[in-house]
Amino acid sequence: MPNYYNKTTFDRKDIAQELIDLWTETSNPKLDEYELTPPAPSPNAVWENGQWVIPAPATYTANAWLEKEGYGPTQLVTLLDLAAQLQAAGKVSEKLNAVKGWTNTILAEYVQSAEPKEDWGSAPFSFNDTVIDAFQQLN
Repeated sequence: MPNYYNKTTFDRKDIAQELIDLWTETSNPKLDEYELTPPAPSPNAVWENGQWVIPAPATYTANAWLEKEGYGPTQLVTLLDLAAQLQAAGKVSEKLNAVKGWTNTILAEYVQSAEPKEDWGSAPFSFNDTVIDAFQQLN
């Protein structure tokens, strides 16, 4: 069904083509109240006040990004502890090292500018995969 919007209220509603045809045939004044909604310019566009609006992308502080990626304060402390245990045992976890490199990159970017941004880079491994790998190296 085509999607129409009310030219006065800008509310959108699905109106069957058969009903539009009937309104046209009978010169129903309702026909003048509605207009076909133009196609959205992008999948994330939002209909506001009779037009499509593309919202600004979400931005994140470095800390919020780490948490979004599954590395909040508790997880980071856990990884520090695991890194110390691995070092004491003379062992290495490649996944833990990759995550540490990723967090260091975020820290370096934060030091350059603490302003929120859209993307700080994705974690190379999930917290679960990293912890499992570190424990496997310790045992």
